[in-house]
Amino acid sequence: MIKYERDPKLIQATSIKAIRETLGLSSADDPVQQLLIRMIYTYGDDNLLEDSRFSDGAINAGLVALKKNANIICDTGMVLEGVKTEYLRKEPICIIDKPNVISQAKSKKLTRAMVSVENWKRYAEGSIILIGNEATALLRLMELIEQNEINKPALIIAMPRGYINASEAKQYLWDNYKQLDTPCITMLGSRGGSTLVASAMNGLLYLQQNILI
Repeated sequence: MIKYERDPKLIQATSIKAIRETLGLSSADDPVQQLLIRMIYTYGDDNLLEDSRFSDGAINAGLVALKKNANIICDTGMVLEGVKTEYLRKEPICIIDKPNVISQAKSKKLTRAMVSVENWKRYAEGSIILIGNEATALLRLMELIEQNEINKPALIIAMPRGYINASEAKQYLWDNYKQLDTPCITMLGSRGGSTLVASAMNGLLYLQQNILI
């Protein structure tokens, strides 16, 4: 059997050091680097660096929203499961599995993710929206914002993964976040997922708590 490190704190510290040295992320007080390192460490892919996108003011917008006890809205339960809720004062919102959402999706012949977004309207203003799996959720959200049918969130963290709609949805978000008047954090291309989005959200929560790596 190979020898391997068993101390979890040492494993994390050594991993973080390797990421910093390999990718040149040497600024310990840079909030963008704090989130990036947590995302790369969680996902295990150095190549995330080249496709990650942070709009101007995105991290500050998220921190201000957290200070205001904003709603945290998740597209799926998998995203919700990854968020460090112990640092939140209220439970995140996830309604994709609610019976009324399921029935509406069947009757309208839409994805549950799209119907979920349509039911976010009373929660969305000033919120942080986390989309890690459902590209149609991001697309529908942007449609509603453009049509002034939903109040603008404070921040969108959107990294749905996959090969149908996902890359296009994230590219549209990145190209149009100024027109949408909503800061964003996203990951271009097909990579993404609930773990990646949750790690970005947790990075914000750690920054709020001044827990740095």
